[in-house]
Amino acid sequence: MSPRSLMGLVAGLFLVIVALDSYFIVNETERAVLKRFQEIVRTDIQPGIHGKMPFIDQVVKVDGRATAYELPAQSYLTSERKLMDVSSFVIWRVEDVQKYVTVIGGGGVNTSDRMREIAQQRLNARVAERLRNAVAQRTVQQVVAGRREVIVDPDSVMTDGNGSELTARDLGIGDGSRADDEPLETITAEEAARLDPQQDAREQLMVSVLADVRGDALEDFGIDVVDIRVKQVDWPSEVRERVFDRMRAERARDAARHRSEGREAAEIIRAGAERQRTVLLANAFRDAEQMRGEGDATAARIYANAYNREREFYQFYRSLQAYRETFRGAGDVMVLEPDGDFFRYLKSSSGN
Repeated sequence: MSPRSLMGLVAGLFLVIVALDSYFIVNETERAVLKRFQEIVRTDIQPGIHGKMPFIDQVVKVDGRATAYELPAQSYLTSERKLMDVSSFVIWRVEDVQKYVTVIGGGGVNTSDRMREIAQQRLNARVAERLRNAVAQRTVQQVVAGRREVIVDPDSVMTDGNGSELTARDLGIGDGSRADDEPLETITAEEAARLDPQQDAREQLMVSVLADVRGDALEDFGIDVVDIRVKQVDWPSEVRERVFDRMRAERARDAARHRSEGREAAEIIRAGAERQRTVLLANAFRDAEQMRGEGDATAARIYANAYNREREFYQFYRSLQAYRETFRGAGDVMVLEPDGDFFRYLKSSSGN
């Protein structure tokens, strides 16, 4: 190859490289800034094909989509000084790409993935701090079940639509009372007016944390925190087993109480049934004896009437019954006087 041809080939390759480095493409899911000599000259570049100065300008692209990630579970103290493990997740996206690249990206030195890791680490610290403060103001019942009970300070002042200042007592929303058995949260009249009755305490916890973190993250890092959600609330592992043991003891105590109540009820039912059985048997025996007595009286009356009507026949009939009962066996022997009354109907049918 001649020197002229070699120079032409080198010049052509240089022109191709210059042409390829004179433009850049921003996808719809990306946000980009253009830097010239480490100074940002264009920010928030829209998706499409854009030109730049080759070898001088540098393009820094970041992911503009919403990113969700889960925070590791951390232990927080409630207002009752009880330790709870809280798991949460955060949804965020880049809002101010210039500030994001400057603060998080170190001037564009870090890659997009590295910037995402740094942003999430910094968000972790902010979210953990706000969650710790929010959980510390609530009880276990409010954090877990979402119940929030508050009272309004009757002396707190709020402004109505006409600009007049009225106390909560004037508006009839504060009584100043507090339950003796459960601590209640005292809020001002303005805070009470901002409360959403459809939100429970857990929802309000997440809303308050989101409001605090969103303002700081947008101002400091150029990040828009879309949402913060509490995923799970549980006892710490070192406390969980003791809680389960206490729950088992309570269930065992309830089971023993139910068994004792069942045995007591069974004894009451058994005693009642036994008493009814005794009463029924006594009444039946009384009725039977009464009927037996009435039957014996009737039989005796019939016997007496029959005897009085035909005394001779009755004596003869009774003698025959006595003979039948006496002479049952072939070897029966009786020693009696022949002239006794027992054999008088054997000698004569008239008994004489």
